[in-house]
Amino acid sequence: MAKMYLKSKKMMPTVDGPFEKAEEDAHRFAFNMLYSQALDESLRLINIAQQEYEKAIEEEDEELITLKKAELDYCLNCLKFSSIGAAMDIDENLL
Repeated sequence: MAKMYLKSKKMMPTVDGPFEKAEEDAHRFAFNMLYSQALDESLRLINIAQQEYEKAIEEEDEELITLKKAELDYCLNCLKFSSIGAAMDIDENLL
């Protein structure tokens, strides 16, 4: 389980009995759907930033190239950071 999932689970009322596993699975599914949507949005923004960067290169606009390169690097670093965090959560679950 991801750390964020565990933190959000603490905020929910406790369910026990025969529905405990179903509740946990439903919550995990919802969290994964949210994470998947965030990842999809990140990739969409990276694609837009890449296209704008390439257009700035074609137009040879030095100021815009610098700006779009910084924007693209930021988006890629955010994606890299979240991927590292997700991988760390997965590794902890295997222990």
